[in-house]
Amino acid sequence: MDSAPYGIHIVGGGLSGYAAALALAGHGENLTLYERTAPQTAPKTDAIRTTTINAVSYQFLQNLGVIDALPADAISPIRRIIVSDDSTAQQPLDPLMEWHHDQPLAWVIKNNDLINTMADLIKKTPAISRRTATITGYHPQHTDLGAVAAGLTSADDTTTDICVPASLIIAADGRTSPLRQAAAIQTISRDPKQSAIVATLTLDAPHEATAWQKFVKTGPMALMPLSQPFDAALVWSMTNDHATRLIEADDATFMHAFNTASGQIFGGAHAISPRQSFPIIPQHARTPIARRLVLIGDAAHSIHPLAGQGYNLAIGDIMELAGQISRTKTLGMDIGNAAMLKAYARARCPEIAMMTLATDGLNWLFSSGKKRRRLAGIGMSLANFPPLKALAERVASGRIFHRH
Repeated sequence: MDSAPYGIHIVGGGLSGYAAALALAGHGENLTLYERTAPQTAPKTDAIRTTTINAVSYQFLQNLGVIDALPADAISPIRRIIVSDDSTAQQPLDPLMEWHHDQPLAWVIKNNDLINTMADLIKKTPAISRRTATITGYHPQHTDLGAVAAGLTSADDTTTDICVPASLIIAADGRTSPLRQAAAIQTISRDPKQSAIVATLTLDAPHEATAWQKFVKTGPMALMPLSQPFDAALVWSMTNDHATRLIEADDATFMHAFNTASGQIFGGAHAISPRQSFPIIPQHARTPIARRLVLIGDAAHSIHPLAGQGYNLAIGDIMELAGQISRTKTLGMDIGNAAMLKAYARARCPEIAMMTLATDGLNWLFSSGKKRRRLAGIGMSLANFPPLKALAERVASGRIFHRH
């Protein structure tokens, strides 16, 4: 019995959809990737965005051939991580928590390079069929075939009787996921009324492969090291009103605000790229599955960016799904069966719940007044003791959830 007679259909390109396509291309099923456009290069919105990956995600991307195919200046190791708060403004490198290893703890990758590299690999993979279509419709049972397949329809269809059969649908279509909405899967959202400003800064002193996170009264700010020794990616979360003022400010005003809030970290910064901002509205789906449908990445969960774990969760989704599909095929069962999907949802729950609670909780504690920030800072200082720090490192690396 063919475990997937109607194939696997991945809806949505980008970081999650591309990784899922590359990971599942070797499983033997017909695989179709749907994108709204067929981009030759990454969108401009990704030009200054970066993605942080942990050790498990690095190995995953390396196994897919992505790491070796990246441009040399696209990926930067992190060998030291420092977390501080505004009580150490005079000495911004004094940590609440710190990790320092000779081997990389994590890596920073430029989004446009990562997207373009995966897109090139997909073009070279015959097992992946690419379609340009805006998929918006989902039918739990195909209109003609019944329960043996689900159905997909496109906003681009000129007739109403086109319904593509699918053994399994993977929704990688983003936080506003049309497929999630079509499946009537509800979400839980938390609006901290914050936005994040991202930019590339040129520092006065070398970052020395250090990732730095500071909790200040305006919101958490982070600098992630880039391949050039004086360049770093800034992610600064703050209230929406404050973000609007800083986005509209001239470069000199913005740099003064950054240097003041950061305590002249790495000697301060003297140059900045164009700035971008985006709203922070963490949300997660009440369930990541429906009949023959599974949500991955931002379609299933989007968390606060302060820990840089968003894409690691998406890769965790893909790794677990690939494992479940492989086991189901070994048993000769339909890869879209309900038992497989339920097993996937159960397996992903612990990590997603832990990361959601950790990021939401830290953001709430450090954004709720000086006294609460101070208490949170004391708690993190206590967590700097070796046993707790080792546990935190295992959680951040992804290894605690038994992914290899």
